[in-house]
Amino acid sequence: MEDQVSALRVKGIPAVFLGSAQEASASARGKIMKGEYRVVYVTPEYVSHNQSFIQELDKRVGIVAVAVDEAHCVSQWGHDFRADYRELGTLRNALPQVPFLALTATATPPVRRDICSSLHLRDPLISYTSFDRANLYLEVWSKSDNALTDLKPLMAATKTEKRVTYSFEGATIIYCPTRDTTSTIATLMKNVGVRCEAYHAGLSPDTRKSVHHKFLRDELQCIVATVAFGMGIDKPDIRTIIHYGAPKDIESYYQEIGRAGRDGAASKCCVFYKTADFNLSRYFVKDLGDKKFKQHKLETIAKMEKYLASIGCRRKMLLSHFMRRVSSSVGGRTDCCDNCRLRLTQPTLSKSIVNKATDYSAEARLLMTTAESCGGRYGLGTYVLVLRGSKIRKAVPFTRISTYAKGLHHSEKWWKAFGKHLRLEGYLREEAVPGGHGCTVTTSNKGSRWMGEGHKLKLTPNREMLSAEALPAPNPTRSYLPSSSQGAHPLPTHYHLLEVAVVVAVQWQSTYQLWSRRSAMMWWRWREWSLHPHHNNLPKTPPSPN
Repeated sequence: MEDQVSALRVKGIPAVFLGSAQEASASARGKIMKGEYRVVYVTPEYVSHNQSFIQELDKRVGIVAVAVDEAHCVSQWGHDFRADYRELGTLRNALPQVPFLALTATATPPVRRDICSSLHLRDPLISYTSFDRANLYLEVWSKSDNALTDLKPLMAATKTEKRVTYSFEGATIIYCPTRDTTSTIATLMKNVGVRCEAYHAGLSPDTRKSVHHKFLRDELQCIVATVAFGMGIDKPDIRTIIHYGAPKDIESYYQEIGRAGRDGAASKCCVFYKTADFNLSRYFVKDLGDKKFKQHKLETIAKMEKYLASIGCRRKMLLSHFMRRVSSSVGGRTDCCDNCRLRLTQPTLSKSIVNKATDYSAEARLLMTTAESCGGRYGLGTYVLVLRGSKIRKAVPFTRISTYAKGLHHSEKWWKAFGKHLRLEGYLREEAVPGGHGCTVTTSNKGSRWMGEGHKLKLTPNREMLSAEALPAPNPTRSYLPSSSQGAHPLPTHYHLLEVAVVVAVQWQSTYQLWSRRSAMMWWRWREWSLHPHHNNLPKTPPSPN
């Protein structure tokens, strides 16, 4: 609010804000009652405790309009719901003749309806522009165990006599999921020469204010922050938004990348993530009391997972969350997203591998049958252990079901990636454990219908499935030739010849599978090389797959 007031005063518009950070509150209220200000900013918390003051202001001076910014916070289906925003509906009742305006950048159709209902708007005019920010380039990378290795390709190196320093190409925000990660990344950035500071709720208000102002004045090139930083930020020339860790949901992600490129210039939005990153998001969901709302939050997390694992156009997937219809002209450009760029720069590889829909009917039936046989009371990991014939305690009660150890032809990593893909496509359903941590996975209505109809299930494998297939699946420990140490009786010669033939066939099949997986692995490595942010500075031949 302070930044907004300063900007208006520079333009000659008298403005003031009222809130906990406001100094000389009594003086400001007196000037407001005298009609000296044209615009007054207040927090929802201030409104809930000072409604009589606002009603008196309307009587004595007159309120032209009430504008509710970040209105998605009003809705219980919004990604950043706040109870004090929800109470703004009482202000609408207190000022029945004053026009109300609600504004937000992230409102799905259900959120729009809930905003109108919660604010008690009468016959509202709903207007929205395109959600497509065409100047933002979207890309996703796998997160390694070394943050500096991940982030260096996004920076430019400057070599001096003493050391090599790094810098981003323009103002940059790095979002991190926790305060500890924020502090760690900020320290790493400082160590390599980036003008950078951390920003999170654990810092004092004065420190946060100082860091914010330095960033706006370009005294800092980079802010490493939790999601506590950003709402209300007004800096048009942010060139890069980095999420080091999976964003908590699809709407938060759209809100956060929306801070890049507000001047219309090309900007980059990059996510580094691991599948395990979503465990933190699900951990916070467990504390939600409303079952329906909890399920809604799990669905928004799932959409974020699907976005990150997708090999389709990321822009279309992102826009489809907010718009019923997405124009066919969206996507298909090298400056759209990493997946579109790959299709255009490597059409042969993308056509033969990325766009190939595969029949996964047998695997889907195995996994869904296992979930049903286990009563749908466990997570995906337990079902995979059963399919892989594990002997650990979780899987032991299910050694007698029909699908036990029937999934040895795929690795554990592949089964988990496939199960997640089925869940994101709606064939499996995830439900939060009531009053506890974690989620159970069971067959959805869509999955049950498919099981009953018996049609083929063709899916385009996502990047996690392709990555898992690039690694040899662990072979089951099994001896194909009789061992004399086990006291086996001598067999006729033709039995030995038959067994030798079986061994040769198995080895040939293993060799073929290994070749196929290495082909996929080579392709993914070529992709990483070809999409490298500074690939022009790299050797002109791709790295060897060996």
